[in-house]
Amino acid sequence: MLIIKDILLQLLFIIVPVLLYKNVWLDQTKSVKLGLKTSLVMLLSSLSVVFCMSFPIHVDGGMRFDLRSIPLIITILYGGYLPGVVASAVMILYRIYLGGDGISVAIVAFSVYAILPFLLVKRWYGYELHKKLAIIFIIGVVKELVADTATVIMLLRQGLGLESIDERLGPILSISIIYVFTIVGIVYLIEFIRESYIIRLQIERSEKLNLISELAASVAHEVRNPLTVVRGFVQLLREETNPKNNEYIKLVLTELDRAEWIISDYLNLAKPHGDNMTRVEIGNTASEITALMSSYAVMNGVEIVLESEGELYVQSNSVKLKQALMNLMKNGIEAMPKGGSLRVSTRKEGVFVVIVISDEGEGISPDQIRQIGLPFYSTKEKGTGLGLMVTCRIIDAMNGTIHFESELGKGTRVIIYLPVEL
Repeated sequence: MLIIKDILLQLLFIIVPVLLYKNVWLDQTKSVKLGLKTSLVMLLSSLSVVFCMSFPIHVDGGMRFDLRSIPLIITILYGGYLPGVVASAVMILYRIYLGGDGISVAIVAFSVYAILPFLLVKRWYGYELHKKLAIIFIIGVVKELVADTATVIMLLRQGLGLESIDERLGPILSISIIYVFTIVGIVYLIEFIRESYIIRLQIERSEKLNLISELAASVAHEVRNPLTVVRGFVQLLREETNPKNNEYIKLVLTELDRAEWIISDYLNLAKPHGDNMTRVEIGNTASEITALMSSYAVMNGVEIVLESEGELYVQSNSVKLKQALMNLMKNGIEAMPKGGSLRVSTRKEGVFVVIVISDEGEGISPDQIRQIGLPFYSTKEKGTGLGLMVTCRIIDAMNGTIHFESELGKGTRVIIYLPVEL
């Protein structure tokens, strides 16, 4: 019963930070600056490691084991480099402070099992669930093989006979099995929390989008008809009116064109994509959009740099995809009033085609990023927010996702993931 109590206590130390994952980790930005969220991640992961080491699992023969590497690996994969390094340093220093014969075993095992998580930090969030579970299973098995082998070698150096070692192998292997299943279960739990969180955000956004779409469908056509009539009569009046009033008529026509453009965006909200989905080559599409936007970029002192990785295909509506990319590139150009470089790249990443559009503009804050795509939100003085809203809906309609990363003073990156078409 004592060993069961120790195991349950270890699981408690690991699960409590995981249950706080939604509130502490999910909103964490990938900024190099040390923020409140990053500090909480480091604190929780370090406490979890320390508590696991302070209350180990006691087995026969006076041997002690703990699951400290589980919160350590989870912190590296989901928290990033800085929290991972801090938690690792806490683990090593506290292990040295505790002393004992297992210090060398702990350091050797750590130097092996921590390599892969650090290498996977940048790609981890892009993997699908089954791949993450397979990877974490391999990491767990490798960690236990190294730790168990080092433990056996340590026991041999202590002069224990093979019979004594054989008697201790049973508890060691049992702890190893518990370890592997626990780390796989923890990753599955985290992914379940992440998926639930993402679905909730998508539902909230969909409700807002559906509301504005219903409004667009019911109002846009009714408003467009009288505008067309007014525009026609103003053009007739221009031919007969006193020349002094031509300037005012020109302003009226300009504003009517602007109203027409806004209403067209409303109609796109009501129907974000057409029924004609075809196989589209992303490289050619990006080249066409770059050519179309080149004159606008030159006018604003911006250089467009395009990097395409081979032939990459997606299932998409070509016209709407071009519209979405043009909106994003136009925003990037306008974000650099003093000029700069707009970089557009396409590449394959797993089962996705990734399109990245990055500018060297002023950047936007995390609060502004969270509001991108919401009705009537825009950082432009005369913006309506409908352009990005339509763009987000177009990407969603193609079963893709769009992410915005930005740092004030350094620019913004837009990352689009679209399912690859083989």
